[in-house]
Amino acid sequence: MPVYLSPSWFIIAAIITISYSDRVFHLVDNISRAGSYLIALVFAVLFALSLLAHELGHTAVCLALGLRVRRVVIFLLGGATEIEGEPHQPGEEYLVAIAGPLVTLVVAGLSLAGSAATPIGTVPHALLEMLAVSNLVVLIFNLLPGLPLDGGKVLRAGVWQFSRSRLAGTRAAAWCGRGLAVLVVLAAVFLMRDETSGVAVGNLALAGLLAAFIWVGASQSLTVAAINSRLPELRLADLIRPTLQVPADLPVAEALRRVWQSQAQGLVVVDSSGAPTAIVSEARVMALPEQRRPWTAVSAVARMLEPGLVLTDSATGEAVLDAVRATPASEYLVVGRDSRPVGLLATNDIAALLRHWGTDPTRDHP
Repeated sequence: MPVYLSPSWFIIAAIITISYSDRVFHLVDNISRAGSYLIALVFAVLFALSLLAHELGHTAVCLALGLRVRRVVIFLLGGATEIEGEPHQPGEEYLVAIAGPLVTLVVAGLSLAGSAATPIGTVPHALLEMLAVSNLVVLIFNLLPGLPLDGGKVLRAGVWQFSRSRLAGTRAAAWCGRGLAVLVVLAAVFLMRDETSGVAVGNLALAGLLAAFIWVGASQSLTVAAINSRLPELRLADLIRPTLQVPADLPVAEALRRVWQSQAQGLVVVDSSGAPTAIVSEARVMALPEQRRPWTAVSAVARMLEPGLVLTDSATGEAVLDAVRATPASEYLVVGRDSRPVGLLATNDIAALLRHWGTDPTRDHP
């Protein structure tokens, strides 16, 4: 499982180093200004490691439940564990969500115990004290009941269990998340009066960034939940584009004329026996200058068929999306049960359907 450190983390590392250097200077006896910056940078690294531990808590539970983790990312505003698919039961959702905060609680407790066991005024005491406080702040903030925070996922699990609808749970937790985003900004504005102008502007900017992260995450959760609730309705047969079969040496201009004449929406290259060998790429055809189309064979703007580019017209639901994810392409050949071509599937058509489902408020599914 890959773990990534986003370039944006270096921004927050610089902010932590600068802002915590004064605290280090006052916590550690006989330390120079340069030394305080160095210790603050060490704290930034330790804090990133504690965020990684938080995310690995989610990861461990996901793996135990059989959920595949795509990657873990540490970035400007924290960390994220990207899961392929979603928990199938509210109990699984709860266990995955609560695992991270529990790890953070353990890290905070160990740091607090360590700071109490080390002499005041030393570097270890300062680092452990700051690590304990920062992890407690992360714990409290993460448990706020709104998506995309862990507390929002716990709330979603509860509403899901009560209502028997994941979509209803997501809607409740996402709207709570949007409310939290507004409260974060209002709190920052309210506290501005007690800060100097420079600090106030900085805090407001950080609050705005955090609020945007929460709002966007909550909105994305709503969209994904709406799409997933309607995935059983996805039938590949409903998205098939009619096609025209052409030989490999046919000029592009003539192929397009035949397409327009027959009102087809795609081209499949076949060999002398009529077996499909390639799919003509619409994007490559459109990129070909018009004056070159009479002299360019369709084989020059086609993609050779491989197993992942051939789908059966009986595919439905998440199986369609899994096939597209496995072999990314702009077009796929669709065959019937007799393995004969019946048309093409365009990725743009799937994307348009999913966008419609994600923004259509008129449907509600369990």
